Amino acid sequence: MRAGTLLFTSIMKNRLFSMFISVLLLSLFLLGVQNADAGHSAKGLKFLEEVEEGFVGLAEHTLPSVVNISPYVPPSPSIRRQSDPNRSRPTNAGAGVIIDGVNGYIVTNSHVVRQAEKVQIMLYGGKELVGNVLGTDEETDLAVVQVRSSEPLRSVDLGDSSKLKVGQFVVAIGNPYGLHDTFSFGVISGLNRENVNISRYEDFIQTDASINPGNSGGPLLNIRGEVVGINTAIINYAQSIGFAIPSNVVKNVTQQIIENGSVSRGWLGVGIEYIPDDVAQAANIDKEDGVLVNSVFEKQPAFLAGIKVGDIILRIGGAKVSSPNSMIRLIGNVSPGQIIKLDVLRDNERKTFSVQLIKKEDPQHQLAALSKRDPVKFGFVLEDLNPDDSKTKEDDRDQGVRVIQVLPHTIAEKEGIRVGDVIVAVNGQSILDKEEFERFLQGNTQEKTFSLLIDRDHEAITITLGKESQQ
Repeated sequence: MRAGTLLFTSIMKNRLFSMFISVLLLSLFLLGVQNADAGHSAKGLKFLEEVEEGFVGLAEHTLPSVVNISPYVPPSPSIRRQSDPNRSRPTNAGAGVIIDGVNGYIVTNSHVVRQAEKVQIMLYGGKELVGNVLGTDEETDLAVVQVRSSEPLRSVDLGDSSKLKVGQFVVAIGNPYGLHDTFSFGVISGLNRENVNISRYEDFIQTDASINPGNSGGPLLNIRGEVVGINTAIINYAQSIGFAIPSNVVKNVTQQIIENGSVSRGWLGVGIEYIPDDVAQAANIDKEDGVLVNSVFEKQPAFLAGIKVGDIILRIGGAKVSSPNSMIRLIGNVSPGQIIKLDVLRDNERKTFSVQLIKKEDPQHQLAALSKRDPVKFGFVLEDLNPDDSKTKEDDRDQGVRVIQVLPHTIAEKEGIRVGDVIVAVNGQSILDKEEFERFLQGNTQEKTFSLLIDRDHEAITITLGKESQQ
């Protein structure tokens, strides 16, 4: 008997499924046993049998569309020598789901096939094929693999994740710990989860369906057998907390990868943060009503449209902006070249700006656009302190440079530098202004590390940055 069949029969031992059965049995008891009505009991048992048949049918329909993805091993050393061995196998193995059986398109996580050109695909039933990685998107942790088959493969449809509700039944399929074709049952525990630190564009479905290492890239399905998400991560220190990428995100990303081999996203050219309490209070709005612009990149779309530091972006294309992550998703879903409308609050007056987005570049290019004179790409941008404008009774600083932007995925962000930090010394040498800071860095190009003395809300903090860790 196949391991997958054994695992499927063990679903009855799943805690959540047992809870579900307990509720049904309680209903059966209330409807039939309590009144000693044999007719009602028979109806209750038939109902349970129908539920069981439904899940068996769901498994039979969806399991053949889920594949195991593992490292590709070339058939002979001579083939291996023809390419870079570091690009011939992925760093991890996991699952995938066939979304187009005619063309052989398989969706999985990018971390499953990272740095791979080919992967080994095992179909339901044990047949093995070699898959070509068409493209990956690290921002959403998605990838598309294509296999060639002499006959169409079984596939499943992508559903509409915008219609999901907390409490709906879902099924996760994957290969946890190398155990193929594992079918687990649960519910949707939450929607629109962000700040999980899994990927840049976070809008996850949270589920308590059993997900373990090896489920990555496998489908999260509704009871109709439609893919509503791609399982991507678990929280190792907690039970029954897993996350899936919504199917509507999957549709957009996979279509771009299939058509272009990569994903293009719009770029606005601003730095943003949550609205501070005092700013929200002064503007008579809630913190979740928008985001605050803390920097504007020179000669980029927002700069050209007239967006300024201190503006509060309320809506993008009519959609509400409730957090920095929500704005990142909204902008990222717009293709380069498109014109969008920004609803902005400036000095308690609402304004509308039209902005034509450009293609999102890597952080280093973004940093160069923000500051022409920045001599070192640690991932933060500085401005001079201006005592005439900024000095108050509470702020008696008259020297140093203020951090006005920290780019994501850089050493500055990793080491904890924040917008608003004031750098007052580097390697023990006091810094008067931005020009002196730049001269110090340019004159110490052989230094491998820089120790920054930072004034953060009048508290002294030391942060060390290494040049070798630049991103």
